[in-house]
Amino acid sequence: MKKFIIAALCGMASLPVLAQEAKVDISFNANMPSLRDPARTDTFKFTVADAKIVTSLALECQAGRTKAFVLRTNEQCSVSGTGNIVNPNNPSQKLPRTQYAGGFTVKENGLVEGNTLSVSYLAMGKVPASAEAFSGSMTLKPENPSPGAAELQAALLKKLRGEQTAGSVIDERVDSVQLSKFFIPSAGLPSEKGCTWNGDMIFSYQTESWFINLSARCGERDYALKGNMPWTDTPGVANQTQYDLTLTLPSATLGSDDALFASADGDSDLFANVDGVTGQIIMKESAYVKAMVEGKEEDLASQIDGSGHLKGTNVSLEAVRSFGILIGILSRTFFGA
Repeated sequence: MKKFIIAALCGMASLPVLAQEAKVDISFNANMPSLRDPARTDTFKFTVADAKIVTSLALECQAGRTKAFVLRTNEQCSVSGTGNIVNPNNPSQKLPRTQYAGGFTVKENGLVEGNTLSVSYLAMGKVPASAEAFSGSMTLKPENPSPGAAELQAALLKKLRGEQTAGSVIDERVDSVQLSKFFIPSAGLPSEKGCTWNGDMIFSYQTESWFINLSARCGERDYALKGNMPWTDTPGVANQTQYDLTLTLPSATLGSDDALFASADGDSDLFANVDGVTGQIIMKESAYVKAMVEGKEEDLASQIDGSGHLKGTNVSLEAVRSFGILIGILSRTFFGA
């Protein structure tokens, strides 16, 4: 009997450790009349939902513009929203927990201060009411990119030049986002302490893809996430595009550049069993407008309805949810023009 027990225990010890997964669903609506009339405001409604919390954000944004080459109006967005806690004993019951307020202004140098956003926590059960502010900063498409963004851009251009044939023209236009100790508070659970984000994201017009190099600290856990999120037409579907996200944690089998430029083509690659954050966002586009983007005329959708999901493998639900909220706050960057 003892031998049987020991053998059974040894067999249990040899079983593989199951990966911990966290799934977050995303839905949003973007309405951008400013593409027709720069004086009008754009609205973005964004929802992040998982098994524990449902967070809904609403942004109203004024595009930045310059009149007569002198008078500048900074891009600015007001932010509001609510969050509900899912009752674990009755999943159909969602109880109000958070209220988001504030807004942000993108200064001429691209700087966005985080402390102009806040979240209030409503009293619930034995937990009293409280409030907490966002903190840190973001820099959106600055004239002088951060060293990290410049390094990422240089690696991208080196990769692109190496793939181009002689005499071909490379589109060097990029958008960039730098996160500097940008703190997103807990979405409502007292056990969660919020996440602080650092790093850079660059969108290449040449490849129509985001290249992402971020780190997050959520409570006592740290995550280094690197990869890409290409924007492509959905095969066989008119007026529909998609983001396919692949962010991996450090791995002995992937070097830094390999992780950054890892292919996300095809479902088999997108949902490969890797540690990190993967996902897909489908965007149904309508009401196209011709507009100038970085000196080039393009057909842009002024109305987008989107849905999708993010999945974390050995990344906490708090971190995945926080990344979803980050995308929501940056709706104009990821889905606007």
